[in-house]
Amino acid sequence: MKKIPVIIDCDPGCDDTIALLLAFANKVLDIKGITVSAGNVHINNTTENTRRLVGNFSSEINIARGCEKPLFKTIVTAPEVHGESGIGNVTLPETKKEIEKLNAVEYLAKTLKEATEKITIVITGPMTNIAVFLMTYPELKEKIEKFVIMGGSSIGGNVTPTAEFNIYVDAEAADIVFKSGVEIILCPLDVTMKAFIKDDELLKIKSIGSLASEVAFGAIDHALSFYKQTYGRDSVPMHDPCTIAYLLNPNIFEGKKAFVATELRGEFTYGETIIDYNDKLKRTKNVLVLNNINREAFVEMLYDSIKKI
Repeated sequence: MKKIPVIIDCDPGCDDTIALLLAFANKVLDIKGITVSAGNVHINNTTENTRRLVGNFSSEINIARGCEKPLFKTIVTAPEVHGESGIGNVTLPETKKEIEKLNAVEYLAKTLKEATEKITIVITGPMTNIAVFLMTYPELKEKIEKFVIMGGSSIGGNVTPTAEFNIYVDAEAADIVFKSGVEIILCPLDVTMKAFIKDDELLKIKSIGSLASEVAFGAIDHALSFYKQTYGRDSVPMHDPCTIAYLLNPNIFEGKKAFVATELRGEFTYGETIIDYNDKLKRTKNVLVLNNINREAFVEMLYDSIKKI
């Protein structure tokens, strides 16, 4: 099978951690680098989490530290969901892995300039790094195959009544990406809330008995505790891993092309993702929006991948 060249832009993050493990386990993905943003927690924490994850599980991958705050507003983080460190109570072993000297934007530019084929960019956090890259190096946009993004919602928000977290943290950056003209696959809450893991499935992952399964269990269990206490749920959605799962097997997803935009000015709706499923606005359909998933196949993919590491 032909390998898929990808760059992953992330903010680990409990569910980013699972997305990275999923990516590391499946060598059909040719990971050209990981760029890190602030989001779930402060940039120092997201960068350190990424460094240790890569150092322990896929040390050949380059890591570049990115923007520490959104384009125009104060950073919003979510330690109540992810813990102060970003991955709950998980303590990853120390590693000698070093961070690239280039920042994320410069690393993206260098990698795309040198690429002999187009690269897919996976975004599982706020889109600040990518927006700054698009504004700074517009001529390199043609080297991007597509964006696969976790963000947005048409079913209500998880940080405000209307806004999903990744978009809300930097809605202006999301607006730039949605208007970029690059092909976009979007994994909003519409689909990620259906990609949940239950207690028994989590215990099955724990039973693998490896470092990867220990990390996965700890990260998911911490997020699951939050969902139990806050929402009374007995399961936890795996938002960010949907992006990697889509690349590995798009056939387990369903979706629909739609016009997608970001609300930037509403008093109560800042950061809302406008997903025009019913073509009310008669605008060009710029995004393939995923809205359904074969959950059982997704959970099996997670289990099998963690078992491989």
